[in-house]
Amino acid sequence: MSKIRQVDSDTLKNVYSKNRTVEDQREIYRKWAETYDAETTGDFGWMGFKPAAEAFAQRVSDRTNRVMDAGCGTGLSGMALAEHGYSNIHGRDLSPEMLAVANKTGVYASLEEADLTVPLDEEPFDAVFACGVFGYGPPHAEHIPHLIDITKPGGKIILTVNGNGWLDMDWENRLSAVVDQHALELKELLDIEYLEKEQIGGKLLVFKA
Repeated sequence: MSKIRQVDSDTLKNVYSKNRTVEDQREIYRKWAETYDAETTGDFGWMGFKPAAEAFAQRVSDRTNRVMDAGCGTGLSGMALAEHGYSNIHGRDLSPEMLAVANKTGVYASLEEADLTVPLDEEPFDAVFACGVFGYGPPHAEHIPHLIDITKPGGKIILTVNGNGWLDMDWENRLSAVVDQHALELKELLDIEYLEKEQIGGKLLVFKA
């Protein structure tokens, strides 16, 4: 990921825009919910949830752990976790329309609306997974502590960052500042495949609560 990849899709141009608000984000996904899976996996080659779920499975051994799928969207990430044997997955997302689609997957123990830009009032989870959530945002790097705060001590928080957003939103410096300010334990930072057809890679971040 040495340079920002140009995208032709108007949808991606809209998603890959700076200075969006939470309400902007909610409106984008309200309109996109019904066609999201077909467009992202079919048209753009979205597959980052596959290596991310595999990485999660390699680092979170107990398949009965209570896992939060943060920003679960339509449930592609939850289904990927379920394929690795996780049976106690709880989806949280900003968009009720996306949650309605996720509900059809049958892999979630619970589904609730959540805004990841504010502290979350939740019973602590054993582990947290956030795939396809971070990049341009919101949420942004400074909101990662909200996920760590709802994870039991010693638990893993595994999240991805869109490669274009990583470069365009200066994630390297913003992440470093957040890690230092909150004394976060960033254990791993890896490159992963992300959007195949757009030739956009991603980053995988592994934190320990």
